[in-house]
Amino acid sequence: MCGINGFSWDDDSLIRKMNKILAYRGPDDTGIYSEKDMSLGHNRLSIIDLSDAGHQPMCNEDRTVWLVFNGEIYNHREIRPILKKKGHKFQSHTDSEVIIHSYEEYGTGCLERFNGMFAFALWDSKKKMLFLARDRIGVKPLYYHFDGKNIIFSSEIKAILRHEIVREISKDALNSFLTYRFIPGPSTILQGIRKLLPAHYLIFRDGRISLKRYWSLSWKPDYKSQKELETEVENLLSDSVRMRLESDVPLGAYLSGGLDSSLIVALNAKLRKDSIKTFTVGFGHESDEFAHAHKVAHYIGTEHREVIVDYNEMTRELPHIVWLMDEPSSDITMMPMYFLSKFSKRYVTVVNTGEGADETFSGYHHYKIGAESFRFVPDSIRKGIYRWYYSPFKSKERKRMLGFKAAEDRALASQLSKHGDLLSNILHFEIENELPNWQLARVDRMTMANAIEARVPFLDYRLVELSAKIPSCMKQRGLSGKHILKKIASKYLPKSIVQRKKQGFTTPREEWIRRDLHDLAEQMLSRENITSRGLFKQEYVASLIDNAKTMRKDLPFRPVSYKILMLVMLETWFRTYLDHDGAKPVRFQ
Repeated sequence: MCGINGFSWDDDSLIRKMNKILAYRGPDDTGIYSEKDMSLGHNRLSIIDLSDAGHQPMCNEDRTVWLVFNGEIYNHREIRPILKKKGHKFQSHTDSEVIIHSYEEYGTGCLERFNGMFAFALWDSKKKMLFLARDRIGVKPLYYHFDGKNIIFSSEIKAILRHEIVREISKDALNSFLTYRFIPGPSTILQGIRKLLPAHYLIFRDGRISLKRYWSLSWKPDYKSQKELETEVENLLSDSVRMRLESDVPLGAYLSGGLDSSLIVALNAKLRKDSIKTFTVGFGHESDEFAHAHKVAHYIGTEHREVIVDYNEMTRELPHIVWLMDEPSSDITMMPMYFLSKFSKRYVTVVNTGEGADETFSGYHHYKIGAESFRFVPDSIRKGIYRWYYSPFKSKERKRMLGFKAAEDRALASQLSKHGDLLSNILHFEIENELPNWQLARVDRMTMANAIEARVPFLDYRLVELSAKIPSCMKQRGLSGKHILKKIASKYLPKSIVQRKKQGFTTPREEWIRRDLHDLAEQMLSRENITSRGLFKQEYVASLIDNAKTMRKDLPFRPVSYKILMLVMLETWFRTYLDHDGAKPVRFQ
């Protein structure tokens, strides 16, 4: 995995600055290519073929096609012999070179042949054409800015900001953030900077861009027997894990002790000859996963390690993590992934994780509540109800809060009535929106900040396609989700793990908020700061803080505290990327 950068003009100084700010994504090697109409930059985290033959930017034999690539093509070993038979000659054993020769053979149609997580830029110097592409699910990020004539792109926004771009907040994106807790693509928090959507590619040529989708999910149910579907899911999941075990550097897995990560670890162990290294993070309180993770590790026989993080360390690292995330974050749930990756880097460079199982196989509590509660509600009302259920700041509250008028984002809510039954619509919404814009963005930033490559076997596109065809009645039984996964897991794991109540890596959010948040809020959300920003009404923010003060400190997590947390995270982002240039984190007083 790596960091990629580029733009449609020649500027050696700028491409080096972009590479430098993303050096943590690829500490093993760095490279640039430039000509009059294109500059490309790359930071390499070596995973496959550690030799110099894997250096990027990489080119074909006659140096007319140049590539910078972030991610993995898991089926590159299957594609390579096909290309060799067609006369293509390889200089390395990398999957990067497979992309180049696949493009030469199939053009943009090469994307349909790849199974992987990827974001890449390919410059065809003969055609004077830039080809940007992103994987089907959006595991790897790719951002760009197009000014009507030139384009600049990168794995992260902070690198694009090394160029002199006007930093103007998108008020509609800010409203979406307060509505959904993330900013749906292709928008970002900054006007003019866009996300390339998952399963899309972009062509830049002659000063113009065009975008095209190359893959989409079908939610038409396949009414096979449950036994047949269980077998198909198990076979595909096993093959997905097998593909994600290839590595020329040490590989491990993150283990929370829940169903998803435990099943991935069990399949890892089944398919490997040597013992697997597993890692768990905890915060020294009663909801830690140590006991459950240790039980799974002992049962499977892994080489298990644990790391404990204290509250002071969380507060110290918060500005750094906000900087790493690039866009505003609504919570501190990315912290476990950050500290776990920082610790596990001592032992491994690649990890398999359990992300994606909830969105594909119906695991979250709100899926169950939504599907049961809203199934008899008409579509026209259902959209508004689900958006209300999902949103931390309800519509009326945002009107009282915002110092500007923002358009309601009805496009996302309309997805809740596109695919038949409600559960399918909810899962479609999550896969298209929350997964790439929050969950996977969090995984990418927190692992890559520590030069760790995270792989997500549950999000192999073949498995996602299959899960979309499984009838909702087989995904969920009453209020119990992931029905088929539990059936499969029962072959590999003890019943106490399979039937355990869902709980991923936990964050002591409530305790941290009681200890540190309110003091931070009073400093950062002062009357002067809120007034100078001009985005929120100061009276509303002050009332939130006053309400929090009057509540008992020993109560469980409160919605008002979550709202304050979101505003503190926003203010930290503003200070990092608006008050300063975003070249490094700010520090709290």
